[in-house]
Amino acid sequence: MKNALKQQLREKAKNHTITIGVLSVKNNMTGKQLIHGSLNLEALVNKMKFQLNAGQFANSQLQKDWKELGSEAFSFEFIYNIEPLENSFINFRKEILKAEKILVSEIKTELY
Repeated sequence: MKNALKQQLREKAKNHTITIGVLSVKNNMTGKQLIHGSLNLEALVNKMKFQLNAGQFANSQLQKDWKELGSEAFSFEFIYNIEPLENSFINFRKEILKAEKILVSEIKTELY
C-alpha cells in the first residue's frame, strides 16, 4: 500500500506542469497589491505564505498588514502566465521582468 501511494505521488509530480508568470498578492481591505514574477508561481505562493505566517517577509508593510488583518484579507492571483515552450532561446526571466514592468505601470491601485 505504501509503495502504491508513493508511485501515485511520483506520477502526479511528473505530470504536473509549473506555471511561469506574474503573481498579484492583493490586500482586499485596502486594495494595495504586490506584483512579483517567478519561474514557478505555485512555489512562490507557498514560499510567501510561509514567510508571512512566520513573520519573516521582506516587505515590512505587507508583513504588518498580514499580521494585523490576517490571511483572510489577502488573495493570491496569477495575473499573467507565460506558456512554457521547448525553446532554449527564450529567456523566461527576461520575459517575466518585462511582464512585471507592464503590469505595474497598468495597475491603478497602490503598490506595496
